[in-house]
Amino acid sequence: MKMNFKLIGKYFVGAMLLSGVMFTACKDDDDDDNGGDGKTDPSTIAATNLVAYFPFESEAEAVQKANNTITFSKKVGAGAFVTGRRGKAYQGSATQNYLEYNLAAGNPLSTMDEFTLSAWIKTPVTTSGAAKIFAVNGGDSFMGNLTLMQESQAQGDSVDLKMYLFDSESPEWKGQDIRAQKTAFLNDKWVHIVALYRKSTSTIELFANGNFVVKSIRYAGPEPAGGTQPLLGPIKLGSDMSKLHFGAWPQQIAGTPESWMTYYKGLVDEFRIYNKALSEQEIKDLYDAEVSQITE
Repeated sequence: MKMNFKLIGKYFVGAMLLSGVMFTACKDDDDDDNGGDGKTDPSTIAATNLVAYFPFESEAEAVQKANNTITFSKKVGAGAFVTGRRGKAYQGSATQNYLEYNLAAGNPLSTMDEFTLSAWIKTPVTTSGAAKIFAVNGGDSFMGNLTLMQESQAQGDSVDLKMYLFDSESPEWKGQDIRAQKTAFLNDKWVHIVALYRKSTSTIELFANGNFVVKSIRYAGPEPAGGTQPLLGPIKLGSDMSKLHFGAWPQQIAGTPESWMTYYKGLVDEFRIYNKALSEQEIKDLYDAEVSQITE
């Protein structure tokens, strides 16, 4: 009997060791593809549709993706690269500040018929005018071809956020926008924002920290008032896009600002542009991936 117990004990220990090896192997197999540390690289979300990425680590690391058709031009004024949500971020200033990028012919932004913008932002209250966070600029409109901005606000604890797009082929009303001041967009707090245009529903949509906030249906002409208008559908931002800026209006850059235009004073980090409207699940996955990278 003693011999049998010893034999059973040997088999039991061996089985336990083998199961430990198998458990470890399974655990390794279940880990993500980003180093096995439980983190997910945000650039793996909708990777084939990510056409431009601005990490803001430094001027040297200005833009990734884009097939060399979006290139860093210059940093002007008092803006700086400071501690951000992940690594470094671009910090704006109340005085002249902006980052400028050149858009070559054939850049991926010029062929988008829908899109998604995503970024971390941390914005102070602005009461003296509207501040450009991001803009793709050309000759179509003083607002730019595609703009993300912070509107002036008299009071409140939330950012008054606006996205504007200029559809160059709309028959009448070319400008389309959405504006929202919601508690989901808090002043002086890091918020992961997503702003998109979805051609299948002709909707402009805003999200905060992976959650839907607001949407607006857009039309090819003025919004219906007792009548009907065709939906906007696929868009064309225009082939004249030549510059991309963070922090300033084109008129400020040209030295001819209007009185209501202000420089962006907040922070922006991990800015991404996709050539499609991300699904709600992809937006949630992107936010979760971004959060997994934060080491606080």
